[in-house]
Amino acid sequence: MHGSHDKNVLRATIEVPRAGEVNFHCTHLDHLDESWRMKQVDAMLRSVDGPHILAGGLNALDGTDYSADRWADIVKYYEEIGKPTPKVEVMKYLKGKQYVDAKDFAGECEAVVVVAKGQDVQGTCKYGTRVDYILASPSSPYKFVPGSYTVVSSKGTSDHHIVRVDVTIVPDTRDADEQAAGGRKQRVVKMSKKGSRKGIWAAK
Repeated sequence: MHGSHDKNVLRATIEVPRAGEVNFHCTHLDHLDESWRMKQVDAMLRSVDGPHILAGGLNALDGTDYSADRWADIVKYYEEIGKPTPKVEVMKYLKGKQYVDAKDFAGECEAVVVVAKGQDVQGTCKYGTRVDYILASPSSPYKFVPGSYTVVSSKGTSDHHIVRVDVTIVPDTRDADEQAAGGRKQRVVKMSKKGSRKGIWAAK
């Protein structure tokens, strides 16, 4: 246990009308200790038993989001406010496991959400960094729709912004012949992540 900072993952299989099932794992990891976040993520992945969407406040940084100068500024700022030195082990670990980052399917940015100089992605927290993610597990039927990822202002209702992306549920190879014969359309699910609040789901 880690005192009041102990975190867990909520797992749910959601039946989306006209789209099918989505296995959704939502979590909120420790906000200070990267080594503890690594233990939390490792425990989650060891208990995973199938394709899923992993989303939530991972409170971790992805080094590829920032230039060297921007990273130096982040380190300096963390020192000034008394936060631990930022690290990137959690996201390196997940990317090494071949998780797919919804950020790579970004569309238009909402103007009110500022993108800091030397940073190629919208920040999701008050520090201007990205700590909230939507990730698809490797070899899953859940594919992010190009141009659909965005960060939307929470307008003061939370200290984190809303992360949103569309997900296409792609049939596996066993369904390929059936899809070709029936001309079945791709199924798209809209999903949002705002802190630990419930997402809003809709099928096209």
